[in-house]
Amino acid sequence: MMLVAVAGVSLLNAFLATRHAEERIDEQVRGVAGTLLDSNFPLTDAVLADMRGLSGAEFFLTNEKGRVAASRSWTAKIPPIVPVGSVRELRLGPPHEIDGTRYFVAALKMKEPRTSGRGSHSGPLVLHILYPEGHWRASRRAAAWPPLAVGCAALALSALVAALVAGRLSQPIGRLRRQVNRLAEGDFHTVPLPERDDELRDLASGVNQLAEQLDEMRRVIRRTERLALLGQLAGGLAHHLRNDVTGARMAVQLHQRACRARDQESLDVALRQLALTEEHLQRFLAAGQPQEPRRVPCEMESIVSQVARLVEPSCRHRKVDLQVVAGPGSASTLEADPDQLRHLLMNLVLNAVEAAGCGGWVRLESCHDDDHGARVRVLDSGPGPPAEFTERLFEPFSTTKPEGVGLGLAVARQVAESHGGTLVYRRLDAATCFELTLPLSPTPQEATLQTQAVIV
Repeated sequence: MMLVAVAGVSLLNAFLATRHAEERIDEQVRGVAGTLLDSNFPLTDAVLADMRGLSGAEFFLTNEKGRVAASRSWTAKIPPIVPVGSVRELRLGPPHEIDGTRYFVAALKMKEPRTSGRGSHSGPLVLHILYPEGHWRASRRAAAWPPLAVGCAALALSALVAALVAGRLSQPIGRLRRQVNRLAEGDFHTVPLPERDDELRDLASGVNQLAEQLDEMRRVIRRTERLALLGQLAGGLAHHLRNDVTGARMAVQLHQRACRARDQESLDVALRQLALTEEHLQRFLAAGQPQEPRRVPCEMESIVSQVARLVEPSCRHRKVDLQVVAGPGSASTLEADPDQLRHLLMNLVLNAVEAAGCGGWVRLESCHDDDHGARVRVLDSGPGPPAEFTERLFEPFSTTKPEGVGLGLAVARQVAESHGGTLVYRRLDAATCFELTLPLSPTPQEATLQTQAVIV
């Protein structure tokens, strides 16, 4: 559209310039004719020759019989032209070929009497004007050339600018088109944003956001599919393993009753290990089939003590120093599912034992504060997870262990959030720290006040 507009304007200017040149020639001829008509000096051959130099036209006079009364040695036959009576009516007529040259011809009646270069004439004289078609066309070309030249230059410049603008627009649009095609094929990588802050940058940003959302949705779908498959496998596997573990526990208990005085400690360790196996099964089941917590009044300190007793054999086997620190308010009462909290802490403590390694230490700290409620920290002397892995630490199936499944921390956070609490990871001094916070149960006085507030 820009190129068409430039070309149209250039052609219009050229057309108007040629029309102006034609009007200028007519005005010039009428001006000379008017001067000759109103003059009082004789119209000699020399005067007509001077008029030719001023206007570029041929001038000559004829008498009433058509004979030449004054000219510049004009010998050619004059075409019959009806003369006009006034200068205003004078117009150059259609071209005629005279003596091998084409002329525009016009004729004007002169005042009577007039004196020509060949004497006085009592009859009317006619002034004949012949304008060369070659001069007329040259004047038109001279008038049309400047706007056409400027138009051609503007057209070339506009085409160059249009090509540059189109290139700057088509390249990012092409990248967006290729990115959308990749999105359709399942490749959700983002593209760099254009440098210019315009609509294309906004569009590219929107496509990048779409790619990120689609990538996240794909991960969620895969995770959901894995969890669904895991739930199906876990149901069948847990059914058989529970039967096996229950049978083993019953056998050990019977053996413990029959051999009460012999190696009592070893039997206790075996029973605790079987109980730990059941805890692992429960945790595995919770990943595939999460359940709502069964809230009952319980004490965090009691749950921490049970977990410490269960993992103590593993700590002694791995030569890890297990420390339990009960802070102020650790015996506060919670409305929670003790089994799920025990699973949560078991997972954190076993991970800490494995991370600390031989000669390391693991510490369980429980306390209560007014701002956060019940708080339990599991610290270890291990190096902690890699920095680039911390953002995906609690995602299902994310693990740095070759033999790991990547469900423990995901299930632990799920349990914490289902209880209205939080589970976070941080580096505390030189130790790895997982901190669990849970809301405390209201005291009887607080519960009564809350009930009264609801009634009001």
